[in-house]
Amino acid sequence: MLSSLFARRSDVQDPALWTPPGTTVVQRYRNTLGEGEGAIVLVYTGDGDRGLTYFAAACLGCTYRAASDSHRSRLTEPEAANNHAASCRAMNRGIPAAPDDTEAATIVRSRLWDLRQHGAYSPHYVTLRDFNIDRVDLQRPAEFIKQTMSVFRLATDGMTAARAQRTRHPCR
Repeated sequence: MLSSLFARRSDVQDPALWTPPGTTVVQRYRNTLGEGEGAIVLVYTGDGDRGLTYFAAACLGCTYRAASDSHRSRLTEPEAANNHAASCRAMNRGIPAAPDDTEAATIVRSRLWDLRQHGAYSPHYVTLRDFNIDRVDLQRPAEFIKQTMSVFRLATDGMTAARAQRTRHPCR
């Protein structure tokens, strides 16, 4: 009876050792807060689709996420390993909670929406590396992203096809 009152806690993963699903963490930094335990900044790359490696950085204490510089160029490893850990004063919040599939699909859809090029007539080709910035929040492998993108693509193609089939009424 007492054992049910004092149930064991499940093993809590150490944020300093955590690797989000679908990523390879290449560097980890802990910010400096003196005596306090500071936040961990992960420098990682996602499982890509074109053999090119681009990096992103995410802080597990604040909302800092970066996959490109101020000129919108993708980050290399030295660029991703910037001084955020030295300048951030956030406390360690631990590993973020994994979103359910609906929330994760919303993250993918939001990224696709952000990637749209307004006023452009040529298509923008989306690759898995476009989602590197979201990998810590998504906590999903590449297959989930591909599957979700295909669902949204089918929905978009269906809307395009419906628009393309409209014609003027023959009586006009």
